[in-house]
Amino acid sequence: MYEKVCFVMQVTTEQINPCKVALIVTVPASDVSVAKEKATAKFAKNVQIPGFRKGKVPLAMARNYIDPARVAQEAAEQLSEPNYKAAIAETGIEPFAQAELEFVSMEPDADFVFRAFVPLRPVVTLGPYKQLALEKRRLIVGEKDVDDQIEELRARHAEYPEVTERGAAVGDVALADLMAFVEGQDSPEMALPRTTVIEIGKNIADFDNGLTGMTVGETKTIDALYPADFADEDMRGKRATFTVTIKELREKKLPEMNEEFVTKVHPTAKTAEELKTLLSAALDTAAEQMADNELEFRLVGAIARNSQINFPEVLLRAEMQVDAQQLDEQIKKQNMTVEQYLQQTGKTREQIGQEMALSAAQRIRNSLVLAEVARTEGITVEDADVDARIASEAERRKTSVAAMRAFIEKNEQLTQVKDQALTKKILDFLKEQSQITERTLTSEEAEKLEAEEEAEALADRQNAAAAAGLSLEEATQAATDAAEDSGMELSTAAEPLALEASAPKSRRSKKVTVPDEEAEAPVAEAAASVE
Repeated sequence: MYEKVCFVMQVTTEQINPCKVALIVTVPASDVSVAKEKATAKFAKNVQIPGFRKGKVPLAMARNYIDPARVAQEAAEQLSEPNYKAAIAETGIEPFAQAELEFVSMEPDADFVFRAFVPLRPVVTLGPYKQLALEKRRLIVGEKDVDDQIEELRARHAEYPEVTERGAAVGDVALADLMAFVEGQDSPEMALPRTTVIEIGKNIADFDNGLTGMTVGETKTIDALYPADFADEDMRGKRATFTVTIKELREKKLPEMNEEFVTKVHPTAKTAEELKTLLSAALDTAAEQMADNELEFRLVGAIARNSQINFPEVLLRAEMQVDAQQLDEQIKKQNMTVEQYLQQTGKTREQIGQEMALSAAQRIRNSLVLAEVARTEGITVEDADVDARIASEAERRKTSVAAMRAFIEKNEQLTQVKDQALTKKILDFLKEQSQITERTLTSEEAEKLEAEEEAEALADRQNAAAAAGLSLEEATQAATDAAEDSGMELSTAAEPLALEASAPKSRRSKKVTVPDEEAEAPVAEAAASVE
């Protein structure tokens, strides 16, 4: 901590973290008196006293009708901005974004003291990023993967005729009002009926067994025990009581694997064998792409782990707000409430907030590392790189390069394409500089390997939050604030109604699937603008 005298103003600087500095500014009492007089004169214009026109009350008389607290607040606002700018000029600090001002004190006939928390530019000190030893892990595509893909296609085109003549059976889909009481949990929300869609046969065994045979309109209480290997560790071994009322029951009828179905789900296949061959090739391509994506993810993660990275909290908050807005739009597009989304994902509000914070922090951290590598190595994006990117996208979308470029320019996406081209160029450079060996894995082997590396991955996510100068709890709260700013209410904790035996896992899926032709492939973008 040190002090500088800035004209008649006193400034003390305190480094909070590498990307945040606090300026404690003391404005002399003489300046405060002048500001208070100006504030008093401003408020006096609105004072009304019998015998005087509005705005013509003598200042000495009007003073008795003006709240001193309002005068002090107005004076503080008048003094803080110009004195903050003067303090910035005197100290030579370069703010990354707008500072947060905090009024400390303004006593009568005394100095005015305020604190300005100033965000600073990101700071990246690269560690080793060349000659890194990495594995390119490629999943083996087998007959079972093709069969699973076909079953997913059949499920996607299933019909659901209403059931009225029999009780519920495994495979049926029920619309039900559901209440739950879980051992060790006191959640008023779970004690209220929730309208829930339940696919019988995909939940914990006791619950599915209790549903089997129920008819529309029937209400039943089901006692259940969560198995010891249940995906959600917090629910393992717990007893629960569910009250279920079946409102509607539908049979899930999968389409036959015939020529009509094949031509419906694939534009060129004519027979089941052709469909399997084409799906196998598509899965093989997807497995290769997934291997490349994961290699790049682990490569950037390793460089980030080797480096010292700090960035201002304001950058994290801005990124999380974008994430929250996108999630809110996604939920609304599906005509769901936040409660329904939580129920569908099997997550609490706190888990959503934590995932949002860690994901945003990790993206920023990785982007800063890529941008620093580009700066260090002099990697820039050229017109030829952009042209290649557009051509690649045109080929993926099965359209002409000219049409693709026109679409990009019309939708003002050229900057985004340039960022993507730069990212690809940086990643290609890093892969060329790395020692990469290839390894094939089954899905089970990949899951086991990732589980073994989970501790390292968790440390990476926590370090990402710490890079913004926040603890995991503070980052989670910041995510909650960002969500609420976007219109999502995530402040009150809610317990998920976890029933499905295959509840979502925290790790990324190791299942190879054919990508949706209509979906946009996510591309990591270097934060070239953060320089």
